[in-house]
Amino acid sequence: MRLAARRSILAVAAAATAVATTVAASPGASAAPIWTLHYTAKVSTYVKKPGKTVNFTGTQTTMVDIGALKNNVSAALSLKPGTMTVDLPLIPGLVTIPGIATATLQIEPTGPAKGNFDSGNIDVTQYFNVQVTKLTPPVLSFVNLVPDTCKTATPASMHLTGKITNIFSPFSMHTTYTLPSFANCGLLTGVITSLTSGSGNTVTATFTPAAG
Repeated sequence: MRLAARRSILAVAAAATAVATTVAASPGASAAPIWTLHYTAKVSTYVKKPGKTVNFTGTQTTMVDIGALKNNVSAALSLKPGTMTVDLPLIPGLVTIPGIATATLQIEPTGPAKGNFDSGNIDVTQYFNVQVTKLTPPVLSFVNLVPDTCKTATPASMHLTGKITNIFSPFSMHTTYTLPSFANCGLLTGVITSLTSGSGNTVTATFTPAAG
C-alpha cells in the first residue's frame, strides 16, 4: 500500500509540474518508472563565524525511482554565485572593521545528492566544495585578491531533510554543516580560513516546481 501511494503522489506531481518522464529497464527485470522532476532553487546559508547570510539561486533536476523503497532519489543542483561582505575583526567581539572586501562564492557539488523519498518525507546527502572566485576591496572592484584555485581543502557535506505535504507548492529542506578549511588562496589562505571555516552553519533550500 505504501509503494502504491508513493507511485500515485509522484505521478500527480509529474503531471502538475509538466516534467518529462523516462522509463529505465534493468537487465533481467521489468521496466521501472523513473520520474524526472525540474525545480527552481533558492538556497540560503548562514555562516556562523562571520555572522553572514549568503543567498544563492539556481535549478535542480531530481530523478526518483518509484520502483525502489530506498536510495531512490538523485538530485543534481546547479547554483549561481552568491556574495558576502567581509568584515575584519581586530579584537574579536569588540572591534571590527566592516566591509573591507566582497567575496563572491560558488557552490560546486561533487556529484548529485543521493537519498530517499518515502511517505512524503525526503532526505538527501550532498557533498560540495565552496570556491572563492573573487575577493575585491570596495574601492578597487576590478582587483581580485585570490587566485582561481581558492576553495575548500576538502569537500563539505550536508544531510538535508524535508517534507512534501502539497505537491503543487514549494517545499523546503534544512540542515547544519561544517565548512572546511580553505586551500590554494595565496597569501590569504589562512585569513579566509580563520574568518569563515567552522561548524554550526545552517542552510535552508527551497524548491519550486518549474513549468515546462
